[in-house]
Amino acid sequence: KQWYQRRVRGSYRSYWSNAVLEALIQYLDSPTESPPSLTILELCDRLCMKKEDVISTLQHLNLIHYYKGQYIICLSNEIIDQHRKSMFRRKVRIDEKYLQWQPKDWSKRGKW
Repeated sequence: KQWYQRRVRGSYRSYWSNAVLEALIQYLDSPTESPPSLTILELCDRLCMKKEDVISTLQHLNLIHYYKGQYIICLSNEIIDQHRKSMFRRKVRIDEKYLQWQPKDWSKRGKW
């Protein structure tokens, strides 16, 4: 079971890294208190990810550090610039205005 979990984490690492970095950058770009304060649980809620996966991704990206008795997320300008450059170079982009999705209406389902 542990092998499978490690395998799944490895395959999702790229997506999780992009999602976490994007969420942190959006949070920093939005007008907030100074200094910005965001908890791991708030980040989990924003991303709909498990706490363990967020922490694992932050550790993988070397963004989480222990300082004066608490964990802090450190995001340098270099990491932000690097992420923005990599996102700009991506060939596949999804334009949200072309996405059309409607949830399945289970009430229209026929009776057995």
